[in-house]
Amino acid sequence: MPETELLPKLRAIITALDEKKAVNTAVFSIEASSGYTDYMIVVTGTSTQHNRTLADHTLRVLKEAGFSGASSEGEQHARWILVDAGSVIVHIMLDELRDYYDLESLWPKAPRVDISAMIRQA
Repeated sequence: MPETELLPKLRAIITALDEKKAVNTAVFSIEASSGYTDYMIVVTGTSTQHNRTLADHTLRVLKEAGFSGASSEGEQHARWILVDAGSVIVHIMLDELRDYYDLESLWPKAPRVDISAMIRQA
């Protein structure tokens, strides 16, 4: 995906997660070491209902912004929901699962993206 399209998509996702109070948002640029996506986002939800709300809102914001094709899985139990937006993958997890699986450690050399400017622009 061209950089000009990627940053608006990433910004839309970050904004959607922030609007619904995602906890401890971590964004990693993994395009150099991944063959399937450019960015990985890991966030914590405070409950299964919060996780569902984060996923639903993110999908709605992407659709409204014109980014089609995003999908999700894991809503039934909602302890870990994956939102696949192609060039951006979002893992929405309960705190205990996030600690247990420690996805951030899978990409030790991936640069962490500073999202503070994206949140301030919202």
